[in-house]
Amino acid sequence: MSTTTSKTRHPLAQAPLDELAAELGRRRAALPRLLARREKLIGDLELIESQIISLQQLEAESSKIEPRSATFRSTSMESMTRSTRRGPNMAARIAKVLGSEPMRPIEIAEQLVKQGLHPGSKSLQVQVSTTLAKSDEFTRLARGQWVRI
Repeated sequence: MSTTTSKTRHPLAQAPLDELAAELGRRRAALPRLLARREKLIGDLELIESQIISLQQLEAESSKIEPRSATFRSTSMESMTRSTRRGPNMAARIAKVLGSEPMRPIEIAEQLVKQGLHPGSKSLQVQVSTTLAKSDEFTRLARGQWVRI
């Protein structure tokens, strides 16, 4: 006959002592793995913490070294040279696509993307329409129909 540990309703309290001893042995056997896992997690956490501190120090040092006016100047210069880095302007790109056959702005936009002259955007058709209207290089034959002169 096996002895129980208590008269309470908890399942472990109703378990025989030999089963409780076996469960305690299993949990003790898992302890080294849990400790190793904890050490690994603490190491990972320390590494992340050191990276955060390093990045915060770099950010603090860069804000001390680089005044706002220099930042503004560098972004202004970048925006001024951006158009030259992109390649030909929109009118030149449209001229490559548009010939003597009339085309609509949406068709021109599709051809620009298809031929790799523009990466495509939500406003591409509007950009094409605006460029067509402003440039003397293109003529409107009818509503929405454009040709290159």
